[in-house]
Amino acid sequence: RFCWWGAEELGLIGARYHVEQALLPSTNIVGERLQDYLVNLNYDMLAGPNYRFGIHDSSTVPLTTPETALNGTRRITDLFRQWFNKQKLPWSNSSLGGGSDYVPFLAAGIAVGGVNTGAGGIKSANERDQYATVLGTGNGGIANAAYDPCYHQQCDRIRNINPFAYEKVVKSAAHAIEYLGRLNDLEKWLYPQGRPKNFELVNRYQLYNIHNDLDLNWA
Repeated sequence: RFCWWGAEELGLIGARYHVEQALLPSTNIVGERLQDYLVNLNYDMLAGPNYRFGIHDSSTVPLTTPETALNGTRRITDLFRQWFNKQKLPWSNSSLGGGSDYVPFLAAGIAVGGVNTGAGGIKSANERDQYATVLGTGNGGIANAAYDPCYHQQCDRIRNINPFAYEKVVKSAAHAIEYLGRLNDLEKWLYPQGRPKNFELVNRYQLYNIHNDLDLNWA
């Protein structure tokens, strides 16, 4: 299922509503219940002009994240890292601190993962040099500048995207979808200890503070 969430910037309203509806006792159609969901792959911000290849880092989930989600989230992080390593591309860790639509799924115990090219966060000189070492001098981007200078600005237009970054991130996303889809037992791969029989939506504000998400710039 491919989903485009609405009202993310207003508090993840679309994604949260979707999960809330999937948890209703009256939701009994197979495929519509939260128990039918195994994983949420989050692809948010995929073509930043001053890009980095950000992989959601499972080690950054809040300590209060349901334990059932941890193993699968770790495996998805590793899956993306392995792909970028195989392609001889640099990558960076991206926080799972709460700034995107995976939050209500993770809070309900669903494994998550994904990639992005950065938003309002600032590229450091070290990261620029890391990317230039792999991609060639002059290809590391601009240090001390936002990954996407037009993030939440009127200049955010399709002409501002970085085609190279977009191509690589989309290919990594397609690889993850295909890999997971070909597994004989995806549920066991993600949840070797089994899944809970009853899901409960935890108030995301008890677990996450989006203002602590290092990938965003709230100044």
